[in-house]
Amino acid sequence: MLKNNLIDVETVLDLMLDAVCIVDLKGNFIFVSAAFEHIFGYTAAEVVGENMINYVYQDDHHKTQNVVSSLLYGNAKNPQFENRWVRKDGNVVHILWSVRWSEDHQVRVAVAHDITERKIIEKRLHHMANYDALTDLPNRFSLMDMLQHTLVTAQQNNTVFALLFVDIDKFKAVNDTYGHTVGDQLLHRIAQRLSYVVKDSGTVGRLGGDEFLIILDRLKQPIEATFVKRKIIAQFKIAFEFEDINLNINPSIGLAIFPNDGQTSHELIKYADKAMYKIKQNT
Repeated sequence: MLKNNLIDVETVLDLMLDAVCIVDLKGNFIFVSAAFEHIFGYTAAEVVGENMINYVYQDDHHKTQNVVSSLLYGNAKNPQFENRWVRKDGNVVHILWSVRWSEDHQVRVAVAHDITERKIIEKRLHHMANYDALTDLPNRFSLMDMLQHTLVTAQQNNTVFALLFVDIDKFKAVNDTYGHTVGDQLLHRIAQRLSYVVKDSGTVGRLGGDEFLIILDRLKQPIEATFVKRKIIAQFKIAFEFEDINLNINPSIGLAIFPNDGQTSHELIKYADKAMYKIKQNT
């Protein structure tokens, strides 16, 4: 015990919600505070003497070792960084570390703050911002970003890709006749069928309403886009069944090929939209 009735340092560390770890030059634990077990599931007796890298998530080994090297041999004095660890129960936790190297004692002192819950919330928010809530497909915002990336890549590599603009014929009549619940279920089923056809060729997303946009960026030849279009039409030949309701639905599909049908995202979408509209007029 310290003088003046102050409790000792180890007792103070054990009261902390964050885990305090001391690691030697070889990376072996020589001390962990009580919170270590709460965060990682291992007791001090189980990890002291073991190398810390053994508990780091495999994909984060390289990043973690780079930080350690920077701390020991570089200019990093008190770095903060994030990585993932595998708990004793097999679950993965996200950790924010604050680390300092003690030259006098030849040890690393690190404080581990569990940010797993924050990461889960961030992931949910990212998904909500980029994916359609009804179909779970990429939304308009995400699609435009994907399309721009695809366009830039195609320009740089001198390659081709295609857009399919899909509109569901007489979808409003489905909503008016059977209600929006059936209409929503139909859109969800359509999204599943489109994703099934497109999975090896590109990405399908929902622009909004009953409109879908498909980016075919894995084409070897432009003619393959026509094959995909035919497969989609074949999928719609199968009735959509909802309890006692059978719906026979047809799509109108416009096709645009880069670079022949447009040089920008706007031009390509406009071309595919017009092609779709011409087909719809003839149905």
